[in-house]
Amino acid sequence: MHYPKKAAHTAFVIEINKLGQVTKVRSRTNSGDHVYDSMVLGNVVQTFVRKPDGTAVAGVYRMRYDYNPKTKSVRRTVQLIHAGGVNPDAVGLVDRMAEVNRRSSEVLRKAEEARTKPIKGVPLPFLSPSPGPAASP
Repeated sequence: MHYPKKAAHTAFVIEINKLGQVTKVRSRTNSGDHVYDSMVLGNVVQTFVRKPDGTAVAGVYRMRYDYNPKTKSVRRTVQLIHAGGVNPDAVGLVDRMAEVNRRSSEVLRKAEEARTKPIKGVPLPFLSPSPGPAASP
């Protein structure tokens, strides 16, 4: 596991749909630690933002991650910037990424099948039967 050597802080402005799923990352502020920033972005993409009763408010949110190197813990805070102003029916970012991955794997599978499929019915001159002995005059 990678732990930054110093305190790390990063913030994201995200859009949330009516289900509480992250649909878009509008902006982000990096901490300077590439590995930490990548792990946090992965967490943001998978986050659901909901109220304690399980309902969600579609809108724009700020999500901050603060890493404490002494305790090796991350504190995440979520703040509503404004409700609305987003597509409440937008598909979640994780679902869109999964669909892209599914399509890509299908394309790769078909390419691999085409690559390994034997070619039939193409005569190759060097494999043709050799002609009989030449006739003498």
